Amino acid sequence: MNTRQWLKFKRVEEREIIRQRISVAFINMAVLAVIWTVLAGFVYSMDQRQYLQAVDHQLENLAWHMSRSCPHCQKAVVAEMEHEPLTQVPDVHLLLWDSSNPPHVVASYHPFPQTSKSEIQSLLDAHLSSHPVYYSVRILNVSYRVMQWPIRPGLTGQVFENIQDDESRLARLLTLLVWGGALGLILSVLGGFLMGLWTLRPILAVRRREQEFLSDVSHELRTPLFAMTAHVELLLSHSHDRIEEHLPWIEALYSETQRMANLVKDLLEIGHLEEGAGSLNLSTVSLQEICEEVFAIYQPVCELSGLNLALDIADDALVRADPQRLRQLLLIFLDNAHKYTHQGGCTIRIRVRKHHAEIHLEDTGSGMSAAVLPKATRRFVRGDEGEGVSPKGSGLGLAIAQKIVQAHRAKLILSSVPGQGTHVTVIFRRIHREHGISPRKS
Repeated sequence: MNTRQWLKFKRVEEREIIRQRISVAFINMAVLAVIWTVLAGFVYSMDQRQYLQAVDHQLENLAWHMSRSCPHCQKAVVAEMEHEPLTQVPDVHLLLWDSSNPPHVVASYHPFPQTSKSEIQSLLDAHLSSHPVYYSVRILNVSYRVMQWPIRPGLTGQVFENIQDDESRLARLLTLLVWGGALGLILSVLGGFLMGLWTLRPILAVRRREQEFLSDVSHELRTPLFAMTAHVELLLSHSHDRIEEHLPWIEALYSETQRMANLVKDLLEIGHLEEGAGSLNLSTVSLQEICEEVFAIYQPVCELSGLNLALDIADDALVRADPQRLRQLLLIFLDNAHKYTHQGGCTIRIRVRKHHAEIHLEDTGSGMSAAVLPKATRRFVRGDEGEGVSPKGSGLGLAIAQKIVQAHRAKLILSSVPGQGTHVTVIFRRIHREHGISPRKS
């Protein structure tokens, strides 16, 4: 990915980050608004229901005493109720109506002003019923809870209780809930926007790696495709020549084809390994056996190149691993050591700790610079030309090695000094022999 592409990608990414953060903030606000509305509505309705039930219970008691104390509905008898229980409930109004035509009050306690008579009479007519009826009204700008019930045919009672204080308290509660919800929504937007970056960081990191991967793959495929196209065009322009005359072109075409095939194979390998432990055939493996097998495979290669390959096994160790992937891992490290080492060689060591087993590979090659080392396990990263060694391979070897190590839940440590060599350490969790587990060869 060149500088221009990188800057363009960064601008697009920054716009995407802002858009996503705003989306997350408003989604958080919407979710909080729904939750707060439900909770606030529940609190408000429960409070209102409880106080209305308490008031209705008081009204029932008053109605019961009124019905018992006023069998003949005389005003004098109603006056006797002033001591018990009416005086215990302040600001209560009692009316007894003769429902003949027209209805008129036959007895009362603490009556309303004459100006409200027609309004109260309309309430009486609107709520006539054979059963007790409860409702809330406003009379002279004051809130009342009313119980209206039939005492006997032709006679109806009304009990009014002032609930202005309760209504004011509910109004204050509603105001508090509304303003609290509004403040919560504002804070949720700000908090969602601020935390959106933290929430989106893993997703954006994955997207960034995907963009880099696609850019790198397109670059890696473009080179062999361009070379193949050029050689094919040359062959087509010399179609009348003998094929033996153009064998170098054909060999170059074949070489680029193989390079593309290997690149695609490595990419598929990485994709398979990203499935984690599910892509492995795990068994109990002897590190000594695996290292000896790899040593036997690669020693002739090193001898042909004039390099020395040594094996140093202080003690054997058993680990839970995929034998085939473990061999592949060691061959990747040895292949890298062979590519970047001109003199000296490589040493394979096994070191056993209390709970872990370590494989060490040390070479005397060109090493990696401090700029390359931190990103050595990324895709398409190769060695520096500035150290006298031309970059070789697809740049996917260490990326595959890292995926193998991660799939085994092991640990990979790379250290390197330019001009002196590279030291690779792979740390596995050890299986103790006293558990009675014997290694199975694959």
